[in-house]
Amino acid sequence: MESKVNYTLVGAFVLLMSGALIAFSFWLGKYTGSKNNYLHYKVYLTESAAGLAPEAAVKFNGVDVGKVESIRINPQNSEEIELTLKIKKKTPIRTDSTAMLKFFGITGLAFIEIKGGSRMSPLIISSDDTIAIIPTAPSLIKRLDETLSAVITKLSNTLDHTNAVMSTQNTKNFSQTLENLKILTHRINGYQDEIDTLLKNSIRTEENINQTMVKVGDSANSVKGSMETFKITMSERLSPTMKSWEATSKKTNALLEKIDASMNRGDYDLQAIAANSTVELNELLAQSRVLQNEMELTLKSLRESPSDLLFKQSYPIPGPGE
Repeated sequence: MESKVNYTLVGAFVLLMSGALIAFSFWLGKYTGSKNNYLHYKVYLTESAAGLAPEAAVKFNGVDVGKVESIRINPQNSEEIELTLKIKKKTPIRTDSTAMLKFFGITGLAFIEIKGGSRMSPLIISSDDTIAIIPTAPSLIKRLDETLSAVITKLSNTLDHTNAVMSTQNTKNFSQTLENLKILTHRINGYQDEIDTLLKNSIRTEENINQTMVKVGDSANSVKGSMETFKITMSERLSPTMKSWEATSKKTNALLEKIDASMNRGDYDLQAIAANSTVELNELLAQSRVLQNEMELTLKSLRESPSDLLFKQSYPIPGPGE
C-alpha cells in the first residue's frame, strides 16, 4: 500500500514538471516572437529626466505604443540624457514627429509622449544596425520654467528701475514740481481777467484785419478804375491835337500836290503861284508852331502834375478852324 502512494506522488510531480516545462517553452517562444515586433529609437533630452524610469510608458498621441528600455547619460555629451525606446513596428513615426517628457497628473510619474507630425512627411526608418533618433521638444515644465525665469528677470529689472525712479531725491523733485504746478495754477487763475482781455483784443484785431483786407480790395478796385480813367483822359486830351496834326498834314500834302501839278503844266506864272503858296505855307507853318507849343505845354503839365489827368477837369483847346 505504501509503495503505491509513492508512485502516485512521483507521477504527479513528473506531470507537473512537464506541464511547467511546456508552459515555459510557450512563454519563451511568445517573448521571442514579440520581440521581433518592436523597433528601437533614440531620444536625447536636454532637461532633467526626474520621475522617468525604465519600463515607463511611451505614448503616440495618447496611445500606448511601447516602453522606455533604458536611461543613461549620453557618453558623447554630458548635458544630454539618452533614452532608448522600444516601440511597435507599425507606429507611424515621421521626420517631423517630436518626443516630449510628460507627467501623469499630479502623481509625478513621467512618460514619453510622441507627437505624430504631418501625414505627408516621410517615416523615420530604424533598424538594429542603425537606430533612428526622434527629435525632442521641451516639456511643459521646462517651458514654464523658462517663461517664469524670463518673467522674474523682467520683474526684477522693473523693480530696479522703479527703485531708481522713486529714489529719495526724485521723490523730493516730484513733490517740488507738484508744488510749483500748484503755484502756477494759482497765478494763472489770478491772470484770468487779463487773459480774457487779451482774447477779446485778439478777436478785435482779427476783425480789424478783415476790415483792412476789405479796404485793400476796394483800393485795388479804385486803382483799377483810376487807370481806366487815365486812359480815357489821355485819349480825350491827345485826340484833338492828333486830329489837328492830321488836318495840317492833309493840307500840306494838298498844297504840295497843287504846286507840283502847276509846275508840270506850266499854266501859271511861277512867281505868282510861289507868292500865293508862300502865304499858305507860312500859315501852315504858323499853325504847326502853335500845335507844337500846345503839345509841349501838355507834356510839361503831365510831367509836373500827372494827377491833373485824374482829378483836374480841363477842356481841350479848339484847333485851327474849329
